[in-house]
This record gives sequence, structure tokens and C-alpha cells, in this order.
Amino acid sequence: MGRGSGDDGRVPPERASLRELIDAGFSSLHGDLVRYLGAIAGADAAEDIASQVWLEVVGRESAFRGDETALRRLAFATARRRALDHRRRWWQRAVTLHPPGDRALERAAPDEPYDVGRDRALDRIARLPRSQAEVVLLRVMAGFSAEEVAQMTGRTPGAVRVLQHRALRRLADDMRRDPEPDDRM
Repeated sequence: MGRGSGDDGRVPPERASLRELIDAGFSSLHGDLVRYLGAIAGADAAEDIASQVWLEVVGRESAFRGDETALRRLAFATARRRALDHRRRWWQRAVTLHPPGDRALERAAPDEPYDVGRDRALDRIARLPRSQAEVVLLRVMAGFSAEEVAQMTGRTPGAVRVLQHRALRRLADDMRRDPEPDDRM
């Protein structure tokens, strides 16, 4: 039992340190961050950016106050800023040539079981305009409210809802036009 533990053995959120929250929720939060970053910044850069995000989040330990939701908000807001920085630096990258098939060896092994449905959904979401994809990922995958997404992206809650509506309508139209073998309407 930790300090200030309740009957269930968990530390009350108002007393939890950032390290305790990260220890408790890293595995699920990291997977969501990598998927979000893969859709926003590209799959090949997602792991690198996620590691930068965790370094920055841990570096804020002394100033952090909050619970699991606050940690999630901090991690995704940091991930969004890091992804934007990554896209702004695209012109500074050197070109590296790889032989065909070589890139598969550089990818990190997945921590969780392979989910074909989730991967198909992420592929479809990645085809959306960046602003729509970002809103859908933050609202659906990360579980943020329209107000939280608006604050993170610098939009109004109404604009977030409109982007989400347009994205979901576009995804539905895409699925009607091009159903995959396992997609049944």
C-alpha cells in the first residue's frame, strides 16, 4: 500500500506524483500516443517523437499537479507540439536511401496484440485532411472532449465539432465507396 492509500490500494489522484501516474498508465498511454503521432507526423517518426514527448513530460515533474486525465492531456498536448515541430523541420532532414524491404527491420515491435480493425481505421483516418484526422484522433482515440481538443489545437469547440462531423461523414462515404472484405454495412 502506498502513502495515503485507499481501500483499493491506489494513491488518491490529488496526492499522486507524476512518476506514479506514469508508472500506472504508461503502457496504454504510450500506445495511443504512438498511433496519434503516426497519423499526424508519419509512422516512421512516431516512436522518436513519442520518446521526446516522454522526456519533456518527465521533465515537468516538479510543476505537475493532477490526475490521470491531466497526465493524458499533458502528454497529448506535448505530442501535438512535437509533431508540429517535426513537420516544420522537414526541410532540414537529409535523404537516406534504403534498399527495398530494409525499413521493416527498423520498426519497433508492437507491445500489444495486432488489431486489424484498428489498423484499417487508422489507415482510413490517415487519408483525411490533417486537421480532420487530428480532431478525430484526439476526440475518439484519445478520448478528449470538444472543449479540450479546441484548447489543444487553438480552435473553437464549434470548429472542432464541425471538423469531426465532416471527417466522420467523409469516412462513412469512403467506406460506402470502398468497403474492405471484412466491412459489412
